[in-house]
Amino acid sequence: MKLLRIILLLINFIIGLGALAGGYACLIDPVTPPLGATTEMLQGGSPFSTFLIPGIVLFGLFGVGNLLCSIFLLKQYNYLGYVAGLLGGSMIVWIVVQVLIIKTVVFLHVLFFAIGATQGLIGLALLYKDGLFPWNLIKDRRS
Repeated sequence: MKLLRIILLLINFIIGLGALAGGYACLIDPVTPPLGATTEMLQGGSPFSTFLIPGIVLFGLFGVGNLLCSIFLLKQYNYLGYVAGLLGGSMIVWIVVQVLIIKTVVFLHVLFFAIGATQGLIGLALLYKDGLFPWNLIKDRRS
């Protein structure tokens, strides 16, 4: 379980810092962020005309959220598994929606989808170990 916590800590730091940087870039210039993306990508299927709202989500949910998850991990917060699972599931949804909007798949989509799945599965493993996995709670009530 210690190895899973180390992997989760690395995921949280890498995703958190990257999302803070990417989100900040979208916030300071939502029309032409310095990330190589253009607003033309948003034409056709996106509800957004600029990268402002995606930048806020990237900065807040994935940047701040993953760094908070790191703090929870270091402080051994009891419900860490729920936070990690929520962030992992959110990453998967984020990537799927992004692919649907821009109508293309690149290696980074696959990579971050896998990272989100890993983060979510580690969250489930931590919940199961701590007896907080929903199935454990149902089983305990029946006994």
